Amino acid sequence: MKKITSLQYRKASERRVQLKASTGSHCPANGFWRPEDGPSSDPVFVFEGSMMPPGKRGSTMWYLDDSQVGPPAYLLPGLN
Repeated sequence: MKKITSLQYRKASERRVQLKASTGSHCPANGFWRPEDGPSSDPVFVFEGSMMPPGKRGSTMWYLDDSQVGPPAYLLPGLN
């Protein structure tokens, strides 16, 4: 089973490199992701190992937004 780690436990040097992932690939790290479609769009929280979603215009490249911290804006069913 793949070990899921949050960014707060990763090496500081690893955090300096901006992570990116394309639509349809597996998310490399928990966190808020912003599509390259436009920096004005709201970031999306994606769990590590989940499939990266499409952007507003379809397939896109996603960049980890290190400035956003905290849990997702909504709870998943069954986790209340």
